[in-house]
Amino acid sequence: MTLHLVRLGVDPLALARFAVERRIDDDDDGYALHCALVERFGDAAPRPFRYLPDHRRGPHVLGYAGDWAAMQDAAALPIADDRLDGLFDTPEAQPMPAAWRIGARYAFEVRARPVVRFGKQVRAAREGRTAAWQHRAGEMDAYVAACERAVRATDGTGDVTREAVYADWLRTRLAGAATIDEVALRLFRRVRARRSTHRAAGGARTRAVEGPDAVLAGTLTIADADAFAAQLARGIGRHAAFGYGMLLLSPPGRTA
Repeated sequence: MTLHLVRLGVDPLALARFAVERRIDDDDDGYALHCALVERFGDAAPRPFRYLPDHRRGPHVLGYAGDWAAMQDAAALPIADDRLDGLFDTPEAQPMPAAWRIGARYAFEVRARPVVRFGKQVRAAREGRTAAWQHRAGEMDAYVAACERAVRATDGTGDVTREAVYADWLRTRLAGAATIDEVALRLFRRVRARRSTHRAAGGARTRAVEGPDAVLAGTLTIADADAFAAQLARGIGRHAAFGYGMLLLSPPGRTA
């Protein structure tokens, strides 16, 4: 089944109303959009996706749809929840290549959440020195983890930089699918996001999770066509269902 790049216009005021009524208070609208997309399109909702609220063409979501026909069918159904009325425009789509060429080079951009997981043993070893969100989530900023490793090894952070750590994080996740020719950290901030924990009788419970929000851009070369196609559809890193991990591609020399 051919992967499609989907564009969905978004009404920011309608999205804000939806978030308020659902009591969603994430900094980046990722959880609100996740809920709205799933409620409107079900299993056919685009994932991964990226929200571009300040784009010159107007606020919109870009995403990859694994089953474009199913998403069209869902879009044709009546809106069951009035809170979704007017939130999304009619989706538009274009097919991605059915087969990728090994050695092909692309400019890319990806909004990512560069975190690493750690287990109970690591949490215990950290002796309470981390913020509470890291203990609850079982994940931490890859840059913070690199700095702590450097401190333990050399009693100082040395030459550890956020850009270099995030570049290595990205290379690791694309290993086998593509090689990174060049990469730069275009944007960084920390955001507080809303995430589900488990379902209870009253519905899904959520908690606030703080973490890194980074935009990385550069060029890559495809190393394995099938692995690259799978990575594109899956997204890069964690939180792909909440607006992270979508690899945007364009010809080299153009902005992805």
